[in-house]
Amino acid sequence: MEISLEKPIVKVKELTVASTRNISEIQYVLTELLYVPDERLKLVVVLELTDYLTEKFSKTDYKIKFFYTTQNGRLTGFVICQIDQDYRSYSRRCPTFGWLHAQNFNVCKLLMEKCEKFVRANNFRKLRGPINYPKMVGGIGFQTEGFASPMMNGVAFNDPGSNVLSYLQELGYKLDAKYSCVDSDVNHWDKGKELDENIMIRLLPLEEIKALKEQILGLAQQSLYSVLADAAGGKNRFDEIMDCYDQATKIVNFVNPGFDPQVYADRPGFVETWNATDFDKVVPLAIFAFDRITKELVGFMFCQLNFYQFWAKEPLTQISIDTIIIKKEYTGKGIFSALHNIGKPLSAAAYGYESFEGTTIWANNEKAIKAIFPHCSPLRTHFVVQRRILKK
Repeated sequence: MEISLEKPIVKVKELTVASTRNISEIQYVLTELLYVPDERLKLVVVLELTDYLTEKFSKTDYKIKFFYTTQNGRLTGFVICQIDQDYRSYSRRCPTFGWLHAQNFNVCKLLMEKCEKFVRANNFRKLRGPINYPKMVGGIGFQTEGFASPMMNGVAFNDPGSNVLSYLQELGYKLDAKYSCVDSDVNHWDKGKELDENIMIRLLPLEEIKALKEQILGLAQQSLYSVLADAAGGKNRFDEIMDCYDQATKIVNFVNPGFDPQVYADRPGFVETWNATDFDKVVPLAIFAFDRITKELVGFMFCQLNFYQFWAKEPLTQISIDTIIIKKEYTGKGIFSALHNIGKPLSAAAYGYESFEGTTIWANNEKAIKAIFPHCSPLRTHFVVQRRILKK
């Protein structure tokens, strides 16, 4: 899609709010107001977001609104509010707002009032955010720490000088979920010294990953929807990840033919996984654990290229660890550590990646915190807020 910089917005003196589905209008608002830490990537982000909105607007039954404000002939804020079928908060459907920009408290108040009215009209009584769809571009939460870190695919960003979070709290929104991103460059997790002999670890071609769709979604349903404060899962999320893998296989090649797997031979399952892998065919960003006896999928780790590097025409050196799920009945069998201790060197040493960032780790997920934080250091912090919407 090409971007239009026409100025279709009517100038008015008082603070007013409007709703629009006009993509040219939305492109203009985003171009004027959207904060992107790396200016080289602003046009890419605007186009990705407007492509997403175009697709959602084309579905007559999809509930979504784009609101923007103007005052004295100037744009002063915008927000997107939507009700996504796949989004769950503590296992329940919940409307969300995202990409909120407000130059002052009154702008924020007016925008959120419109979101709340939209929520009420659709018979919901809770609103959460920021949830910035599409997740691969926008991520979740309002960033409060880690602004020196480079933009990372799927990790939320905002102006470090923004007062939006305090405006929301003044409006009655409560801090509900804290998320951390961590430096996961530690080469080896010592706890992963044992792997249950009935577990095998594998990398797979893209078509074989897609064939596991129902099993992957089943594990996500069991693990994410019932536990996390914010779970944007389901078919759309799976398709989004597969699309990213399809792009990744076209731009990533095996770059280290001199890689010696014996260096990692002391890691349980590593040599077996290496010998079972055709590196010209597999997706190096996803690694899976199977029960040898039942052949059942019992765990997986999904990573993502930092497409912001690709879009900025930089060497691809950074990976985000997006999702790790272990089937509940298989915890304690060394799978979590094995996915890390096998997956990272295969993608790092064999494919040339240098930096790994674990993203969006919920502070209340005790198992994840205990498993991850001893090996990592915090990089960024984000908060998601929510508010009960009273009936009027």
